[in-house]
Amino acid sequence: MLTPLKPPPPHYYAGNLLKVVMHVQELYSDLLTDEERAWGERLAAASEAAQRLFARIVTRKGPLVRVDALDYAEVPARDAALDELATGCLIERCPAAPAEEVLRLLRVDELCAVFADLPRASKAQRMEHVLCNHAEEEVLERVGEQAPWLGLATPELLGLHQLLFFGSPHQDLTTFVLRDLGVHRYAEVSITRANRQFPDREALQRTLALQELSALVHELGPRPAPELARPVLEALWLPNDDRALERRRSRILNHLGRGLERAGEFDLALACYARSSLPPGRERRTRILKRLSDERAVAGMKRAILDAPRSALERDFAHRFGCFSPRPAPYFDMELPPDFAPASASVEQIALALLTAEGGVGWHTENHLPMALFALAYWGWIFAPVPGAFTNPFQTGPRDLFWPDFFAARRESCEDPLASPLKPRLVQVERQARGIANRLFGWRRFPTEAAAAVFEAMPEDDIRALLRIVTDDLDQARSGFPDLTLVHADGSYEFVEVKGPGDRLQVNQHLWIAALEREGLPVRVLRLRHPGATNG
Repeated sequence: MLTPLKPPPPHYYAGNLLKVVMHVQELYSDLLTDEERAWGERLAAASEAAQRLFARIVTRKGPLVRVDALDYAEVPARDAALDELATGCLIERCPAAPAEEVLRLLRVDELCAVFADLPRASKAQRMEHVLCNHAEEEVLERVGEQAPWLGLATPELLGLHQLLFFGSPHQDLTTFVLRDLGVHRYAEVSITRANRQFPDREALQRTLALQELSALVHELGPRPAPELARPVLEALWLPNDDRALERRRSRILNHLGRGLERAGEFDLALACYARSSLPPGRERRTRILKRLSDERAVAGMKRAILDAPRSALERDFAHRFGCFSPRPAPYFDMELPPDFAPASASVEQIALALLTAEGGVGWHTENHLPMALFALAYWGWIFAPVPGAFTNPFQTGPRDLFWPDFFAARRESCEDPLASPLKPRLVQVERQARGIANRLFGWRRFPTEAAAAVFEAMPEDDIRALLRIVTDDLDQARSGFPDLTLVHADGSYEFVEVKGPGDRLQVNQHLWIAALEREGLPVRVLRLRHPGATNG
């Protein structure tokens, strides 16, 4: 554990990096190439000083770092450690890099010292002057003499190990720090060769290829040129038999399609959406066809969605598109205090105070309540060792938590929580799991007293009804639930959505309220108005 405001143990960062590397070397030894294995072996065989310095280098921002910036108490012999890392092909001294990146390493005074007669201007303008008046080779040579830099010799190998350990290119060693500072507490999960994320090298290569395509789509910008988008679409043309890769492929197609739609390239956008297996692909197709006045195709798309909806939101879209008339919500009105100021209190806080003024308790839970009840009921399902679901010990939930086949992937191996008395299970899991980080809800928004009151007030049949709504579409259920959970003085409960002056219900809120009403659960919409005002 780390102590805030105190330095970590000398080998802390190096130890964490080695945990990542050695875990990958063991778990994926059959997938790694000779070069990839040798990289990990060289790092493991390096001296403690070299390991510590390398760990510090990899946590620096940007691909380049100045040598004189590497000043760490745990590495007293810095130059010797650098020599060792360079000899072991782990770092490269003054590697080739764009002159602009190298110039960014200099402060303004250093820039003026290296390049004379610069105009009095911003750093960016001075850099531009240098780039316009000096050859790139000269820039690199001059900066190298003033402030030598270094970079990783093979950054792609570090990136590969981080991907294999964390399962994502966006997670890094700071995750260890958050855990060791006590910011997060994680559930224990078992990761073995039988349930690892990448079963073989082909799955890894396909993931890397999709990462490159995703990066390319982002580089194309919000309105990609059709001649640049077509090759990407062709590369994504065929579906993937791996469910994780298929989701990634479909997300890229939806992103590319949206950009083409903005650019007015409707034929290419339709082609992207047609090959996506994820929402909102079919919704976007329907909207484009409507814009093109192809009513027959619009009707066909709506029928296809209603026959096999991919989400509750998609199903609702097909019902309401072109003829949406939301069911009247169960409104009731109350006046805001005369001294109400939005900066001092939210409308939810005001509503909570008004509704509990004569007794009872309440909490501003929003979606944390249904998500908490689901998490406690299905805790064993969430952290079950399903192949590919967990890649590292820092996950707050499985990768497939919000996928449509989450339940199907676990139904044969997990006990149905609804097949036995539910409340005792909720109470037991809440006590055992409290504080463990998860992707569904925050414990601070579902405190112990709220859990106890909800378990007491809600009949078991009502909890089961609420869980039916959540499990119908877990992804959609993450948003739109009423703001407040109230337990009145007589022991009854209700859910209240709060709307301030001028605010209206959103589509996902309409969906939740309608679902709660269908199940016979108590829900209302409170409209707060200024004194003397009327709500239309």
